Amino acid sequence: MIKQERMAEQDIVRLLSEYAGGRNPKVKDQIVVHYKNLVESMARRYAGSTEPLEDLIQEGYIGLLNAIDLFDPGKGVRFSTYATHFIIGQIKHYLRDKGKIIKEPAWLQELNQKLMRAAEHLYQNLGRQPTLAEIAEEMNLTEEAVSELLATQEVFKVSSLDGNGSEDDEDFPMLVDTDKIKSQHHITFQLPIEDKIVLQGAMGKLKDLEQKVISEFFFKELNQTEIAKKLGISCNYVSHLLRTGTKKLKQILLTEELKETQKQIHLLQKRVETYQQVAQEMTISDPLTGLYNRRYFDDRIEEEVMRASRYQHELSVAFFQLEELADYEAQNGSRKADEILKLVGEAIKDQVRRVDIPCVFDRATFAVILPHTGSQSRIVRDRIYRYLVQKMPALAPDYPDGFSLKASFAVYPGDGERPQAIIETAMEKLACPGGPGTLWAAA
Repeated sequence: MIKQERMAEQDIVRLLSEYAGGRNPKVKDQIVVHYKNLVESMARRYAGSTEPLEDLIQEGYIGLLNAIDLFDPGKGVRFSTYATHFIIGQIKHYLRDKGKIIKEPAWLQELNQKLMRAAEHLYQNLGRQPTLAEIAEEMNLTEEAVSELLATQEVFKVSSLDGNGSEDDEDFPMLVDTDKIKSQHHITFQLPIEDKIVLQGAMGKLKDLEQKVISEFFFKELNQTEIAKKLGISCNYVSHLLRTGTKKLKQILLTEELKETQKQIHLLQKRVETYQQVAQEMTISDPLTGLYNRRYFDDRIEEEVMRASRYQHELSVAFFQLEELADYEAQNGSRKADEILKLVGEAIKDQVRRVDIPCVFDRATFAVILPHTGSQSRIVRDRIYRYLVQKMPALAPDYPDGFSLKASFAVYPGDGERPQAIIETAMEKLACPGGPGTLWAAA
């Protein structure tokens, strides 16, 4: 990985302007490296989504690359702010594609919407972000209640991605700890505010008169005497209907919650069983080199081709093949050959970008998937190739015949629109030293 000291803001602005004018991939690499901490920080915000952090970081880098390509330095916008929206947006799109396990309850969605509407209304009237006290007054809650809403934002972060709220409404999270939110009204009745919200969804299962009494009391905020007079019944009967009606509603809600919980447990159990069945196949790292293994390569190239097709991006794969390894292994044993491959793997890791995916393709062949990279892949391939050629004389000083190295690459969609076609094209080039798109050198 390219190492670089942190740059001053004016240096970043200069690099962005330079890239906007000439689209130099080396300049783009510098910008990507500078903002790697931002990408990783944004990805960690979604670490509880059940998706591997490494995949979230990968998506974050795709968002960063998009931001670099689309950023206009002349607009006077701070790039880190601009890039953050792209990074978060890409991660959220990825999580949507993967789906979610936890379903946000309907009553929680409604509470979320009320909070957003209150915040937006205050923002428009005040011309600034409202305070907790102002939101609390608008929603008829205590400040402590609003604080609880804002403090629990991580609980349903992934679940809320598919809600009705805006993706960019990060300042006012739509989450709640249902045991801690209390209404300022009806304190003597001790009814949590979430019950007031969910009543609407469960009211249809009550008798008509129970629905009327509860609606008048909780939604129109009439007292028991006013309700009795309006409906032509006694105050005692109103009190009885309130007690029995709310008890029924709580039982309904509890039953529905248990059903939902059982459903989620069943889904989780099925997922665990699936993981157990393929536990051995889920290993993605090659134990010798530390690069990704062939199984991971096959899975990722499928995903990256689908993503490139969806977003109309280019994609390329570079291959590097170490010749004479079989002869060397026959003469010196597998342990010595393993040491050679380990050194080659370390050299490749030193030179790839963070967004790239270096893999072991077979015993003596290495592949690097280069997302969001088309003809510029030649530059990445050449950089890795030159570094490997430089390192080769030191790989096996006791091997007089030395090694030779081949390198090639293929680009989606120009060299193929399916993963297998891209791989075959690159391998065909690899088999023809000196052919188009191929590099070859002897130690």
